[in-house]
Amino acid sequence: MIKAPMLKWLDATEAEKQADQAVEEIERLVPQSELTGGADVRKKQIQKLDRMIGNHRGRYASAGYNIYQKAKFANRVKWRLRDGSYPNDFIDSLVRLLII
Repeated sequence: MIKAPMLKWLDATEAEKQADQAVEEIERLVPQSELTGGADVRKKQIQKLDRMIGNHRGRYASAGYNIYQKAKFANRVKWRLRDGSYPNDFIDSLVRLLII
């Protein structure tokens, strides 16, 4: 039988909620339809997201997520953005910025 502390360790509800909020903000600030162009355009789009990224980084850092919860957060952001047809380089950059 799994003990209560183990169940708490596997509970990623808060990390997933935060990931969903981050994706909603990303979709609002930089719609997928605006993602055309080269590296300069991508840099401007990331700058648009700078404040949002800072807020989520702070929440992510202070939440005290364990390794499993951190992985759930990053994975949720990545796959929701992929489902939204965002380019892989954009997704990878954002996920790195959110969790570092």
